[in-house]
Amino acid sequence: MDPLIVAYNDSGDVSLLVRAEDVARGLLASDPSRVDVLAALSTVLMLRGRASDPKHLDAAVVAAEQATALTSPGDPWWPYVNAQLALVVGFRFEQRREVADLSTAKRHADVAVAAVGADDPIRIDVLVRCVNVYRLSFERFGQLADIDAAVRLSREVHRSTDPDHLLTARQLLALCLVMRFTRTGGPRDIDEAIEHCRSGLAAMPARHVDRAALNGVLVIALVQRWVSTDHADETDLHEAVRVSRQVVADLPAIGTVRAQLLATHGVLLVLHGLSNNSSVHLDEAIRSAREAVDAPTAGTQRAGHLVSLAHSLLVRARMSSDPAGVSDAVDTGMAALAGFSPGHPDRARALNVLGTALRIRYLIDHDPADLDAAVGMWRSSSASRAGAIEIRMTAARTWAQTAAEAGDAALALEAYGTAVGLLPLLAWRGLDRTVQEKRLTSVAGLAGDAAAWAIAAGQPQRAVELLEQGRQVLWSQALQTRSDLSALAAVAPTLADELDRTRRELDGAGASPIVALPSRPGWELGRDLLTSALGGPHRAETEDAGHRRRLAERWERLAAEARRQPGFENFLHPPSFAALQPATRGGAAVLVNTSRWRSDAIVVTADGVRAVPLPWLSHDTAQRRAAAFLEVQRAVEGGGGPAERAALHQTLVSLQRWLWDTVGESVCAALDDLLDVGPERRHRVWWCPTGPLTMLPLHAAGRFGASAPLAARRRISIAARCVSSYTPSLSALLRARTTPAPAGPPRAFAVGLGTLPGQPSLPAVSDELRAVSSHVPGLRVLSGRSATVEGVLSALERHSWAHFACHGDQDFKRPSAAALRLVDGRLSVLDLAGRLAARSQSAGGADLAYLSACRTAAGGRDLPDEAIHLTAALQMAGFRHVIGSQWAVSDRVAAQVAGDVYAGLSAGDHLDADGAAVALDAAIDRVRRAHPDRPELWAALVHTGP
Repeated sequence: MDPLIVAYNDSGDVSLLVRAEDVARGLLASDPSRVDVLAALSTVLMLRGRASDPKHLDAAVVAAEQATALTSPGDPWWPYVNAQLALVVGFRFEQRREVADLSTAKRHADVAVAAVGADDPIRIDVLVRCVNVYRLSFERFGQLADIDAAVRLSREVHRSTDPDHLLTARQLLALCLVMRFTRTGGPRDIDEAIEHCRSGLAAMPARHVDRAALNGVLVIALVQRWVSTDHADETDLHEAVRVSRQVVADLPAIGTVRAQLLATHGVLLVLHGLSNNSSVHLDEAIRSAREAVDAPTAGTQRAGHLVSLAHSLLVRARMSSDPAGVSDAVDTGMAALAGFSPGHPDRARALNVLGTALRIRYLIDHDPADLDAAVGMWRSSSASRAGAIEIRMTAARTWAQTAAEAGDAALALEAYGTAVGLLPLLAWRGLDRTVQEKRLTSVAGLAGDAAAWAIAAGQPQRAVELLEQGRQVLWSQALQTRSDLSALAAVAPTLADELDRTRRELDGAGASPIVALPSRPGWELGRDLLTSALGGPHRAETEDAGHRRRLAERWERLAAEARRQPGFENFLHPPSFAALQPATRGGAAVLVNTSRWRSDAIVVTADGVRAVPLPWLSHDTAQRRAAAFLEVQRAVEGGGGPAERAALHQTLVSLQRWLWDTVGESVCAALDDLLDVGPERRHRVWWCPTGPLTMLPLHAAGRFGASAPLAARRRISIAARCVSSYTPSLSALLRARTTPAPAGPPRAFAVGLGTLPGQPSLPAVSDELRAVSSHVPGLRVLSGRSATVEGVLSALERHSWAHFACHGDQDFKRPSAAALRLVDGRLSVLDLAGRLAARSQSAGGADLAYLSACRTAAGGRDLPDEAIHLTAALQMAGFRHVIGSQWAVSDRVAAQVAGDVYAGLSAGDHLDADGAAVALDAAIDRVRRAHPDRPELWAALVHTGP
């Protein structure tokens, strides 16, 4: 039988499979207990099911089940028959998408892999049968461990000397690497995948049955690599189109996957047309899409192909300014929508496409009915519980932008509120961290836009709620706050586990990768097309619609059940303004919001909220200034000399004046009006900036010149008018306020590393530690070899005060990689958050963390609203007060300020962390008076906390 199967693989001649089945059944007629023959028969039947008649799949599963029933765990055949059963049941899942099949396949694959020994002669045969099951499990449930297992096993098969499995191993390894790349973005994975595809195709016979499938993987890999770069080099896209043409040409006209491949090919041609501004490619794309729609094997996928055709028609119509083409797209979209049941997961995509087509027709014909209909489509798409979250978010944002451009504040607020409400699902906690960050980057600024329109609609309280809900998404999940299930798990663990599993299944695996394409007219349509097509020929275009609908309904039912639990009435609901307002006791929180629509300062006090318009604060200017500020910081921290330091100084002085003129003066005037303090007293303020302002020193805004005393007398700086702190959010401030301070004298430790290989020396560290020790009795010092990552983490768990005098660094592109440099490695944001989150909830947190290190309070450029930096990590993990720096600090100044701060915290023999903001303010004032014209020396250190 094996030679017949090999011959079939090389030629695609189905008659060879018929002969192989006859041979197997003949052998079984004389001996029904032949396990090896039953396993081989199941393979033959599976191949027949793939090639011609799907009914053979059930017979393949029966044969594999019989082989498994004839063996036991001690039998040498036990790993093999379980792997064979996993293979055929997994393949049946690919065809029918019944989740029970996948669960069965995964169970038998786990048994087989665990049972087969490292030196077992059948090990490679077992592994090659299990790889695809782990891939499918990852695709469906989103567990990164599954795709890691698939890559690991396929690598082992590929390294083996068994020529029978080499081609299969290359194909599986390439596919698994592509899929892992979509989750983690690792460039090595995608490069390796392309190399395996090319080498596999070079070694594969021209008529091999899997040639089209491997070419299909190559197409997806090439496109993935193209979209992950800056798109300047279109070599990969051109090759993908060429290979895709070959794939379509190689498949028979009645091939079961031909319709899907034609649809994917059409998508690539649309991208090619957009890239080259070529209507020829768009015409070919539309022909390909129409052929997919009309294919006799399109079946249940026909409606999905109609959506892609409508997309393609719309792109061509926009490129050629053809009104008739837009109407054709509308008609095709209507036909697609009619093909989906109300709960079908792809219905959201059809609604979104149709809404876009109707909007474009409105812009041509100016018929208000079209615009109203478009809004209805987007509203329904974004509310589709079974729809892919990316499509729902796209619909909500398109709806919001359309309403905003029309100046309809109420409608814009509704749409933006819907989009903000989808953010926790977009970055659901079951996803890989890299994917979460990538997804949130794609919607950066959403919360600020939403708040802008809430203010425009006269609802400043709603603006506060939207900023709270739409920022700090990752912290809320990583540190197990309201959006997490940990509190529910303590009282209803079964319910919490089922909720987590259901949400993971809904959004973890079925989600398509975020696609970043050039910001040019028409490309947003290409992005949506590509997002739907990147799954490629290896997966069905749609999941079992009924199953996904049931999952969505189950989620809603379980969430409602959770809200019936005592104390969980607001489960998974964002905090209300009334719940947040107590955070501002004793002062005011100032949320400085900038967006492309408008900029405002939202001043929240115990008595209410006021929106202060900031007409001179331009969002684009703020972005340019933030980018320039980061650039000069990078130059100085990279070893820059006098010229780079002079540039930092000049940039800071300019920033101080600009921030005072655009923000500070108006906010201080409002504070004077709102807070009942004397003319010479200063306000207590917690700054909570958004977007690019998170990277700028608001607290240092003012016109200082060369005379700090003069600036103070004229009160033309924030420092003269306010005692400033920062807070990542009102929730964080409220949590810090309500966390009880540890009883008794502080248990304190300090980390001191003045010298590290490859880092500049910090000669003042020893002086700083002596100053801290003089004010903090019993201070434990970790230095030299004791300042290890594990040692510091353990100390953080046992002490309520912590002081760091060492190097810190921030990754401008990956803020979660920000870290403190210790003797044996880096202590990152995620290390701190993960290790300390449990302690912060169980033990009531800690009191004060002082980060006398560079850039510990500076977030990332692409995710400014997430406040991903070390200062926020320590506060979110339970420290009530944290002092950190927004840029590199002078070693000597850092030591001086630290000594003055701890002196200010001492009241006789008592240390009080609640005086941290005032103590830092006084210490900084001393440096500022000595060097009023050098803000780079005194403005970096900031306080976060109550």
